Amino acid sequence: MRSLIVVLTCLIAGSASPAAGAACPDVKRERVEVVSVGDRLDILLADGRLIAFPALEPPRASPAEPERVRTTTAQVQALLQGKIVFLQPLGAADRWGRVPARLFLPDQDEPVDELLLGAGLAMRGAGAAPCEDDARAAENAARDAALGLWADPAFAVLAADRPQDFAGRDGVLAVVEGRIASIGRTPPRTYLNFGAWGGFHASIAKRNWPAFERAGFSEANLRAGKLRLRGIVDLERGPHMELFHPEQIEFMDEPPRDAAKASDRKF
Repeated sequence: MRSLIVVLTCLIAGSASPAAGAACPDVKRERVEVVSVGDRLDILLADGRLIAFPALEPPRASPAEPERVRTTTAQVQALLQGKIVFLQPLGAADRWGRVPARLFLPDQDEPVDELLLGAGLAMRGAGAAPCEDDARAAENAARDAALGLWADPAFAVLAADRPQDFAGRDGVLAVVEGRIASIGRTPPRTYLNFGAWGGFHASIAKRNWPAFERAGFSEANLRAGKLRLRGIVDLERGPHMELFHPEQIEFMDEPPRDAAKASDRKF
């Protein structure tokens, strides 16, 4: 635990950056007090509001770190509990009454969720979230440096062309990298196949196609380079991953995608 706290402290000390969060909603911050931190990283404030970090996946245990939930919660408690911080709401409360928001330590430009990602104390979830670019950059840096959970084999990035490595990942969030070998279609969905029959594939339901098209995805640019996918692994059909929104796909070795050309084949 101590080594990760040191990493987190270093990140906080060097985090000042006027550009941090520039692409995020410009919402006025308010001064709040943190009362407690739950084991899903939900934050209870003194005014009774419950805050959730929309970009973060709750911590989970692994064979190598069976106490990860407890130790991660303890580290976030040490960082926030009883502290005065600044709250930036990002939307309305969800069905559990949690307000999606970012929290900022005094005199820090980077929000707490990005600090946790940058220290390898958390990973991004599969859901769409505000300020996604900043969160992605923080997580990528931690993964490249094998910090925190990224040093754990249970969180290792999976190679799309090695379906045997997906054993033990059923029903959990995973990151998968590879190149598309073929694209198949049926009336209700599109299939992104990363290998031969029985290998890893991802699918997009027809009702979700418009979001991917608006984001500029086409058959041409998906085939053009190496991809990084994020989602829940389903071994019953595959291995397989369902894609619900474009932020689940990241280009690894290509410049940022442009809007699809009219001549490109859409989904």
